[in-house]
Amino acid sequence: MSLGMQSDELDREIEIAIVRSFGWSIIDFEAVLYQKFLVLSAATSLMTEDMFRKHLKNMQAKGYVVPVEFQGKRAWKRLVIETDIDEPAMTPEEVKEFLEQAREKMSEKKDRSRSKGEKVVSESKALAESVIKSLEKGISERKQKKRRIGEPTLIEHIEAMHRALADSRDDFLDYIRKQFPNVYKDMERILENKGEEALLLSLRVIESGYRAYPPQ
Repeated sequence: MSLGMQSDELDREIEIAIVRSFGWSIIDFEAVLYQKFLVLSAATSLMTEDMFRKHLKNMQAKGYVVPVEFQGKRAWKRLVIETDIDEPAMTPEEVKEFLEQAREKMSEKKDRSRSKGEKVVSESKALAESVIKSLEKGISERKQKKRRIGEPTLIEHIEAMHRALADSRDDFLDYIRKQFPNVYKDMERILENKGEEALLLSLRVIESGYRAYPPQ
């Protein structure tokens, strides 16, 4: 090996040899890795340990390896495979363009996710209001009378409906039929139009609202 050779091609060959020296291991001690490198790379066997460590530092800067402490000794963790290094390096302009495209894609993905999340929350709140109106309509007659001891409150009905729907659609409708027969059709229509998941979410929204702002 000529110690004066510093070409990119030679550096890449050395880096590939270092990665190959890991074998099947992901982490290896620096001293052991150096000895494996000398055995596997006869053409570069004149490399000193300091030169080997310099190559490891350069590989760390490229994201190929990372230093770790293992059992109290200096070790290195491999982050790539041979083919990752064997590919031609990107130019600074290509790297810049790649990062810009990646940022744009991430930004678009976040915007879509945020928009979708806001839509779900908005729809859940609207559905929750419809559910509350139907239930208030169903218990309006009870409000005109003195509440009996042990009679469930509105939020207790909501919690019971939540549990029933979590068990099955039929359990939910049975509960509505027994507790709120005069709004059964309304609740059945909501369930049919919005689906079980949307209705479950709206019931959770109501429960959260009552816990945060309990009626006085």
